[in-house]
Order: sequence, then structure tokens, then C-alpha cells
Amino acid sequence: MLSRTLSDVSPTLTSAPPGASVPGPAALRWKKATLAAVLSFLLNGMGQLYNRQPRKAFVFAVINVVSGLFLAHTRVLLSFWTMTIVVFMELLWKVWVIRDAAWVAALNKKQESPVPVPRFTYSVIAAIIVAGALVPSPEYIKKASGFGAFKIPSASMCPTVCLGDRLIADMHAYNTQLPKRGDIVLIKVDLSEALFTKRVIGVPGDLVAPGPKGAVLVNGQPFHPPAPCGVPKWKKNEGSELPDFQPITVPKGTFFVVGDNLDNSFDSRIPEFPRVTADIIRGRPLFFYWSPTASRIGCSIH
Repeated sequence: MLSRTLSDVSPTLTSAPPGASVPGPAALRWKKATLAAVLSFLLNGMGQLYNRQPRKAFVFAVINVVSGLFLAHTRVLLSFWTMTIVVFMELLWKVWVIRDAAWVAALNKKQESPVPVPRFTYSVIAAIIVAGALVPSPEYIKKASGFGAFKIPSASMCPTVCLGDRLIADMHAYNTQLPKRGDIVLIKVDLSEALFTKRVIGVPGDLVAPGPKGAVLVNGQPFHPPAPCGVPKWKKNEGSELPDFQPITVPKGTFFVVGDNLDNSFDSRIPEFPRVTADIIRGRPLFFYWSPTASRIGCSIH
């Protein structure tokens, strides 16, 4: 009789089916979901570890390391379209990891099966997640891949590269070869912390001389930069005083460089400009990833 009475008044004391999740109060579930999402935002996999999913957290940490090494040791960042795809995929992956952690925490889903020595195992996986976020570092990826991103602070290379343009450069372009006539190069000179963007118009043995109406002659032929990509945003300086220089045969081991905007460029025509040698050439611009005019975004730089 007593047993029957207790059963009638306390039906909630019956045990839940094995493996079933027991949701807590809504506020507690959303608090856990928010914490899991924040942890995943900070470190991929940490939210999964918080949700007691150590195996999934470990896999995510490994994916971070592998993807970082892939970016560092391939040229996928040195092409506009592959770089764009990589950035999109990285963002999509980040959103998915955060959503997964928050969703699992909010639903209070069943945890993974226990791991051996839980306290030690969780500590090791947490250390792996942190290491996976730091190694390879962004600086290592940039250095190993040769990836460089720059904002142009002057109009000396207009209309090819103009003020406000943002470009990606290959900082390994001249590790094993020398620039050719016509190449655009990034130069580091002691006069400035910023890199100079110039075009090589004279290689050793070339005769560079002033021509009529401010032209520059290379081996007797006037220098004309290639047509610019897209529609650059610039206005040609009218009536500028052009630099006066003496004809020169480019010495061995040096290069004669100018800005495509010959009316407004500090370059090899000016005596104060340093001699350009291979050791101060840092890289080669490849393409625009942003520009004040949309028609130039993604354009190759020649």
C-alpha cells in the first residue's frame, strides 16, 4: 500500500533510459552553449573539449596544424583566386567549429565514451589545441610561403600601382634568380622603413639616357610602361619638373629602376637614390587584393 502511494505521487523518480540526455534549465544550457562557442572562437577544438568530446577536439587540433603547414609550404596564397578560396574556407571552418560546440552544449548531447586517465588526457589534448593554434604561427606561414601584403603609400608607380592600392607580393621571387628588365620589384633602402615599389628598366650593360620631353631611353628606345590593369584612380601631374640625369651604362651587379609615373618618382635618375643591388631587392608584387577602384581587384601586376 505504501509502495503504491509513493509511486502515484512521485512518478518523476523513475529512472531515465540509458544514454538519454537530461536537459537542464534553459538558462543553464544557453550559458554552456555561449561558453563553448567563445572557447571555440578563441581556440579551435577547445569548445569540443569543454563538451567532453576529447577525440573530436584532438582531430580539430590536428586539422589546424596540417592546414597551417599546407599554407606555409605551397603557393596557394600567392594567387588571387586560391587565396580567396582559402580565406572563405577558413572562415567557413571557423563558423562550423563554433556552431558545433555551441549546438552540442545547448542540446546537452551525449558525451564521448570515457578516455584513459581523464585528467591527464584532457590536459594533454588542451596543450595540443593551444600548440595547434600557435604552430605554425602566422609569421612562420608568411615567411615560409613568401607571402607579403602591402598598402601603397605613394603615386610614384601610377598608373600601374597607385596610392591606396593593396597588393600581395612574392617575397621569395628573387631568392634564386635576378630581376629581368621590366620587372616590378620591392626595394628596401636605408632612407625609409617602407619598401619602395619600382620598375627595373636597366640591367647590367644597358645604356639608360634622358630623352625628349622627359622620356627615358633604354638602349636608344623610349621606355613606356605596360597598360595598367583596370581603371586606376589617378591624375597625371602636369608641368612637373623632371629630374635631369646623365646617360649611364648600368654597372655590373646593379639595376636602374624608375617609377612608372616618371613625372613624380624618386628613383635611379636622382643622384641621392641608392644604388640598387640584388641584396636590397625584397620581392615582386603579384596582384591587387584591394583597390579604390573595384575593376583592379584581383588584377595581376605587370
